This record gives sequence, structure tokens and C-alpha cells, in this order.
Amino acid sequence: MIKSDRNASEKLSIKELVGKLGEIQSEFKQNLADLKQKRAMLDEESELVSLENAKKNAESRASGLEAEVKQLREELKNVKDLLGLNIEKN
Repeated sequence: MIKSDRNASEKLSIKELVGKLGEIQSEFKQNLADLKQKRAMLDEESELVSLENAKKNAESRASGLEAEVKQLREELKNVKDLLGLNIEKN
């Protein structure tokens, strides 16, 4: 029997096993806390990227609308010129 042939110094007592399990549990808890913190950081980064994308989209739409307004003003001026209306303000 190999198990019974082990030296007493090789065998771990129940107290030692419980102590090692406690250490492992503590390490797992620390790993879990670290993972939660990293996940929160990734979520914040994702939100920032989302906000930056929304800002870029809004700026792009604003530029497009400004160009459209400019074009409409030019078309209005041309229509008034065709109708012979005086567009100068007094």
C-alpha cells in the first residue's frame, strides 16, 4: 500500500488543508474583485466610445444641415431674382 507508506511529514493535517483552502478562497475572492473592477473600466470605456461616436454623428449631421440651409438660401435668392423681387433689406 503506497498510501500507508508515506511519511507523516508528507501528509497534510486537516487544519493545514483547511488553511490552504482558505488561502485559495481568498485568492479567488481577490481575482473576482479584480475582474469586476476591470469589467467596470471596460464598461466605462465602451460608454465613452459610444458618446464620442454619437458626438461625431451629431457634428456630421449638423454640418450636413448647415450645407443644406446654405443651399436653400441660395435657391431662395435665385427664385426671388427670377421673380424680380428686391432682396436687399433697407
